[in-house]
Amino acid sequence: MDKAFLVAFSITLLAGLSTVFGSFIVLFSKSKKTSWLSFSMSFAAGVMLYISFVEIIPDSIHVFKIQNTAFFTSNAYINFALFFLTGGGLAFLLEKVLPDHKISEKISSGISTKRRIYRTGVLIAISLAIHNFPEGIITFMECYTNLISGLALALAIALHNIPEGMSISVPILHATGSKKKAILYTALSGITEPIGALFCYMIIKDGIKPLTEAAMMSAVGGIMVFISIFVLMPLSIQYKENRQPLFGFISGCTIIGLSIFLMNSL
Repeated sequence: MDKAFLVAFSITLLAGLSTVFGSFIVLFSKSKKTSWLSFSMSFAAGVMLYISFVEIIPDSIHVFKIQNTAFFTSNAYINFALFFLTGGGLAFLLEKVLPDHKISEKISSGISTKRRIYRTGVLIAISLAIHNFPEGIITFMECYTNLISGLALALAIALHNIPEGMSISVPILHATGSKKKAILYTALSGITEPIGALFCYMIIKDGIKPLTEAAMMSAVGGIMVFISIFVLMPLSIQYKENRQPLFGFISGCTIIGLSIFLMNSL
């Protein structure tokens, strides 16, 4: 195993696990107030919608436009829409079929709202895990071929991952009452970045094909938009006190926007 691989993989691993730093917010959370839950849900919605509409969707459509090969039609918008709707449909099915028998061990059996919060945290973790996989491939390839620019990219992605970790950990904490579970679920989401690096090195070598990445990210966009609009925001409004949903949403958009700006600047 060559030294370049070990260096590139280590950097990608650290970038992925920076998601865990975001989850450390639960270590300082002593409040069980629903206002904090309302804020965190809308914060997560702001993070995911901003990523979807500012980063994922424009990039996916752009790739569909410039590639000569098409999946279903030569129209980039139709290709995008098909994968986007597929992602939304997948999120709907996941929301319906996710098991909740373990959560009943931690909370009263009659509290259905906490089960909804638990499912929400799991859905966020799954969607961001899928989102992190191609990021791991890109980071690894850049570090493997050009260490200096790879380090800059890894730093930017690490900053990008911190608010994502916050989005996962808070609903899991509120649903289970376990800070360990909140951090564990966040770590499992972030670990897909180094898994993407291993997948790149051992199987695809030259990286994921642009069309495949565009299709995957279009579906991820659909998942994120569905979760944000139909799961996160309704829960945030349900637990609102004053203007927490508004403040949380704006905070999520602002923080992830700054991280994307840094990622593009480095």
